[in-house]
Amino acid sequence: MPKTLGKFAAVAAAATAVVALSGNAATAADAAYNERSVWLNGNPQSSDAPACTSRTIYLASDTYKWISYIDGIGGTASREIYLAAGTYTWEDCMAAATDSYVQTSRLSRYGSASAYLNAPKRYLPAGTYTFGSLLSPQ
Repeated sequence: MPKTLGKFAAVAAAATAVVALSGNAATAADAAYNERSVWLNGNPQSSDAPACTSRTIYLASDTYKWISYIDGIGGTASREIYLAAGTYTWEDCMAAATDSYVQTSRLSRYGSASAYLNAPKRYLPAGTYTFGSLLSPQ
């Protein structure tokens, strides 16, 4: 029993550290990242559940370069976007469609319309992929 409690405490401490780090603000010199690793079976079906990751981030008022990416492939879509200062929810997803995968990124701020960055559909063979997007102040 003490061994199990020790494992629980270690997991709880790690989860607390992740939550504490996820709210860091992006500064003018930094790029901010939102990413996740996922195993894809190479046989995408539209009924497959999407793999998503999200975080809350405070962004300074600035124009940002927003780039989505998949490791081993590089940038899959990009755009420049002006963002007002505030706290945003940032979500990146990899969803299966029939015979392809679709990567999307969304930024939302309370009281404002959401912004989207959508990459073209693509086939990916079976394997583990890290996908996500980055915001880099211009």
